[in-house]
Amino acid sequence: MRTTPFDELAEDYDRSFTHSACGRSLRARVWERAAKLFAGRERILDLGCGTGEDAVHLARAGHRVVAVDASPEMIRIARLKAAAAGVGDRIEFHVMTLEAVHALPRDEPLDGVFSNFGVINCVADPRRLAGTLAGRLARRAPLLFVVMGRYVPWEWAWYLAHGDRARAFRRLRADGVEWRGMHIRYPTPRTLQREVAPYFDVTRRSAVGFALPPSYAAEWLNGAPRMLATLEGIERLTHRFTASLGDHFMLEAERREAS
Repeated sequence: MRTTPFDELAEDYDRSFTHSACGRSLRARVWERAAKLFAGRERILDLGCGTGEDAVHLARAGHRVVAVDASPEMIRIARLKAAAAGVGDRIEFHVMTLEAVHALPRDEPLDGVFSNFGVINCVADPRRLAGTLAGRLARRAPLLFVVMGRYVPWEWAWYLAHGDRARAFRRLRADGVEWRGMHIRYPTPRTLQREVAPYFDVTRRSAVGFALPPSYAAEWLNGAPRMLATLEGIERLTHRFTASLGDHFMLEAERREAS
């Protein structure tokens, strides 16, 4: 079976991020927006589902989920998680790259698309992906992408404090960076909006992780609930006007009437 760079990360992903204090806080913010966007929608496409945390949450909320990931190991763990949560019958899993989503079965329409925590950064041509998605979605169907941003003050401060200038400013490279044999891009919210614009009308952009630190710099928050609450408060106050300065940003959009 084909392997990916994410297979070796799958076993430890939930411990290191999903179940961390900062990870839970960031994901809860994303879920708040997902609940609003996908309310009343039946079948949601989860792109890059990872260990299935979002797919299980969406299934528990009453949606049916088509969950796609290129990593067989991520999908294996996601299947186990869905079965343990009692929602395995509401999630359809596919081991598949995002570039291959055009090959998904067309027996039922998709009512929304969701992609969390940096999956879109791994896509070579977001405009082409947007076109593929638009062809599979109902009119005005919602899209929610959570994408790693380019300008991250937390990252600059953290790595400069550790004497690592190269990592501090790695996201500023116009052509992206190489990581474990993959090419990772760091678009700004405005850039990504332009890339999806032929097919989607962007309705909202907001930060995910402006006040809250990136996962590699957040372990100390596991034992600091008061500081976590303070940073969460700042995050809520600033997220609408700091989209371009977050570790991630949320891009919300609707499929155009004619795309």
